[in-house]
Amino acid sequence: MANGYSHIRAYVEPLILLVVLLFVWQFGLELLQVPHFILPTPVQIAQAFFTPSIDWLRNTWVTFSEALAGFATGTIVGVGLAVVIVESKLLRRLLTPYIVTAQVLPKVAVAPIIYIILGFNDVSRIFLVFLLVFFPILINMATGLTDVDTNLIHLLKSLGAGELTVFLKVRLPNSLPYLFDGLKISATGAMVGAIVAEFVSSSAGLGFIILNSQYTFNTSLAFASFIILIVVGLFLYEVVELSGRLAMPWFQRR
Repeated sequence: MANGYSHIRAYVEPLILLVVLLFVWQFGLELLQVPHFILPTPVQIAQAFFTPSIDWLRNTWVTFSEALAGFATGTIVGVGLAVVIVESKLLRRLLTPYIVTAQVLPKVAVAPIIYIILGFNDVSRIFLVFLLVFFPILINMATGLTDVDTNLIHLLKSLGAGELTVFLKVRLPNSLPYLFDGLKISATGAMVGAIVAEFVSSSAGLGFIILNSQYTFNTSLAFASFIILIVVGLFLYEVVELSGRLAMPWFQRR
């Protein structure tokens, strides 16, 4: 009973705080007479969702599909490359400098170059998301594959196990918690990458709406887009969290 009450309380208290903050925000701006093009009220933001000229569902799907495609591609490449550099010392020495260089490059600065090379299309936007996603996956996966109990490896090898058995029985299970930590970081990074890509060049998407709201001083649309981005980002995060629990029923955090 006490556990159930604590679980409910964990959601109720933040919700009450949110209601209070919205109340202060609404009536504080009205009292101070702050122009809505500088900072809109919660009511004005809610009204923006009913703007007839904005297809919110379509624009949300455009941004979400770009983020999801880049996230999936970055995950596949990151995991594959992590396995390669862990298993091959030669490839690790050859590839590590280029991987680090790709990570330290400022993505906003390099975005125009990507568009010039690949064109102003979805491929460029997905590739920019990919650049933000794959490095956390790569580092976490590689760490999980190498940071293992050497006693287990020696025990399996003493019993005649080969490298493949060691990988499947020790290294891979050990890497899963690290991998899902990287996936959580990358899930939110994917949304950031999609928005940055749409800032540079797009004709649809939530980033496109935010950019246009700057030119038209319609900050209500920008805030409405922010809310959708938060909801979608939380959705991706929770999907990764749930997937981790299903994939690692044996793993419990302290």
